[in-house]
Amino acid sequence: MDKVRFRHVLDSDSRDYSNRPLLVDAVLEHPEWIMIVLEKMSAINNKNSDMSARVLELACKEDLRLIFLCLDDFSILISKLKLDGSIRASAKIIELLMVEYFIKLNPIYIKKLTLNHLEQFTESCFDWMITDKAIAIQAHSMYSLYLLGTKYNWIHIELVQNIERNLPQGSTGYQNRGKKIINAIKTDRVLKLY
Repeated sequence: MDKVRFRHVLDSDSRDYSNRPLLVDAVLEHPEWIMIVLEKMSAINNKNSDMSARVLELACKEDLRLIFLCLDDFSILISKLKLDGSIRASAKIIELLMVEYFIKLNPIYIKKLTLNHLEQFTESCFDWMITDKAIAIQAHSMYSLYLLGTKYNWIHIELVQNIERNLPQGSTGYQNRGKKIINAIKTDRVLKLY
């Protein structure tokens, strides 16, 4: 796939799921095209931004280091996202980054992720937790905040309050994840979901 075709497919109907593997493979083959994906994702009110976000997520699942090519831009963009699909994909990418940083203690991620990135992730994840977002968004955000709270204690305090406030009306998935995280915080043990 050449760059012109890549842009065209990204701009096409976002519901054509058969294009996703082609787009992901193209990004893996041409890592610099991740900036095109991020550019399309930044059209925050365009339904095709969801497709771009999903391509970014799937490419990062294959090679998370790709996000380093656009980490600063990604960190700034996430707080502006409006569509749940874009937010869900971004929350998953943040979760993957936090696992590398806090669970796997991967020195590459510890070096690349600055305090500013961690603050932006914290702010976005809390925003997604306190708004009426889908369970997947909240679950990814919840775990990322739990991991961030191992570095910044105040996060755990706020996270527990937020989870406890939302547990009664939360879905079964929210309740299960929330209870695991509260238990891990209260017993001071490491919760590894991956």
